[in-house]
Order: sequence, then C-alpha cells, then structure tokens
Amino acid sequence: MNKEILIVGPGGLGGVLAAMLAANTSCSVRIMGRPGPHLEAVRNHGMQISGLTELSVPLDIVDQGNPVVECDIIIYAIKAQHTQAALAATKDIHVREFVASVQNGVIKDDELTASFGSTKVVGSVAMVAGARTEPGTISFNYDGGTYLGEFDGSSSSRVDSFVSLCEQAGLTSMAVDDIVGASWSKMVGWIPVGMLAALTRCDNATILSNELLAAEFVAIVRELNNLAEAKGAKLIDIGPYSSRTWCQVSLNEAIRDVRASPLTASQSTHSALQDITKGVCTEFDACVKPMIDEAANLEIPLVRTQLLYSTLMGLEQSLQSSV
Repeated sequence: MNKEILIVGPGGLGGVLAAMLAANTSCSVRIMGRPGPHLEAVRNHGMQISGLTELSVPLDIVDQGNPVVECDIIIYAIKAQHTQAALAATKDIHVREFVASVQNGVIKDDELTASFGSTKVVGSVAMVAGARTEPGTISFNYDGGTYLGEFDGSSSSRVDSFVSLCEQAGLTSMAVDDIVGASWSKMVGWIPVGMLAALTRCDNATILSNELLAAEFVAIVRELNNLAEAKGAKLIDIGPYSSRTWCQVSLNEAIRDVRASPLTASQSTHSALQDITKGVCTEFDACVKPMIDEAANLEIPLVRTQLLYSTLMGLEQSLQSSV
C-alpha cells in the first residue's frame, strides 16, 4: 500500500511513527514541524531511533520550499497547545482519505472536524512512549498500541488499511469499535500519572508501583470517570490503562492492579516530566483545563484533579519566571 502520509509533529511520538512507517512499509512519509535543530538534524542525517528498535531513516521534510498540496493521510502528533497553529498550516492540503490525531486531550477531534469536516476525521489513540534525547534522535521506550476507529462504530477499509500499515511497520495497532471510549480511557489514566510525574519528578514505573501514589492515581481516575460518564463516554480497558476495571473493582483491588500495570515494567518517562525537566510548559493547560471547565459547567467536582492541575500550573509559572 503506497500511501502518501504526512506526520505533523515529528517529536517523541510522531518521530517514531514516521520512522517506523518509512522504514518498514512502501509508504511515502513526510514530516512537518517547527524549524530548529531537530529538523535540521533529521534533514542532514535522517531520524535516529533507539530503544525498542534501532533505525536510521531519511525523511522528507515539508517547508516553504517543499510544500504539500495533497496526500492520502495526515497524522497530527504535536503538543495540544500547538494544534491551532498546525491546523492553520495544513488546512489547505487536499486529503484523499482521512486525518487523525494521536495527540492528547478529548477535544482534538472536534478541532480537526472544524478544519476538515466530519467525514474526513478518523479517531485515533496512541499509547506509544518516545523521548527526543537530542536533535534528530528519539528513544522509543514503550509500545502500548495505536488504536483507530470510526466515530459511528462502523468498520471501514481506511481504518483497517492504516492498522495493517502500522502492524507492517512493527507497531502494535488495532481497530476499535468505541474510539471515543478509548480516547477517554487513555486520558483518565494519562492525566493523573502525568501530573504526578511532573510534580514528583518520578518516572511512570516509580509512580504506579508506589502504593501511596497508586492510591492517588486511582482516586483521580475515578474522579475523571464521573466527567466521562456525564459526557456519555464509557471507559474501556485498553493498552496499559485498565480504566474501566479501576473504576469497577474495590479500591484495594484497583491499587493492586495499577501496581501490576505494564507501565511498571517499562522504561518510559511521561512527556510532562520531560517538559518540566527541560523547563518548558506541559500540555496540561491545553488538555486538562477544558475538562475542568466542562466539569464546572456540569457541577461535577474534580477536587483532586483541580488541586494537582493548579499546583502544576504554579510550577510551570515558576520555571518560566526563572528563565
């Protein structure tokens, strides 16, 4: 399947997807990102992937002198706070098949729909951990799966085709019936582990294997599930996030299950901790603030989520003021 694919945001996640697809399939893969040392290193030496696999892959870079007029698929993998700028830069591209976002957040698909129309958007959730260790180099640490699905729950050839491409590329991938539920299920797990990681400076394995932190994690998962239910989203168990189970079993059982999560055996570091370590802002203002606002409108208390969010925003402000 010789698809023309554009990956917007070739960082830890997008870089892994782009390199794996380019190296192991017949697809024509191009990347678009902010000018800087990372893109220049890729332009000069290709994308270097280490960790779960070792690759050195040349990639075609989109810029003003090398634009994209049309392609089959666009995958957005930028940080949530950069979505509008990325959509403005790509809104005039003719997309033959679909656009999808592997970003974090629960409003990302609405943003894509506003730019491309509902028929062009496919839901997607990625549980792939990669860290940009230096310009042009990404450490691929964890593959918990890349999931796609149509929003009406139907099967489709475009979803099945891309899942097959991901599998051919060496990535765990699956088509799911309830992509909205899958998105919420990731976010209710990703949010608490990320905020705890940024505030404790601990990696994912340390947080989820610690009894006290695992208990706090479960409490926030259950708190966020109340919002998911109010929005009509049903949590499922997907990838490393057994979100439905954590909300249904007893508290002690949920804590034990969290402490046995696949992430406790991984070498992954949450992207929020990576950002804080670099002294830059995380995605949480763009990802969590809309959820907190929605919960307030629906009169659903998010006490723990609000506390950790406010603390993290204070940390980010202190880091920015010290620069």
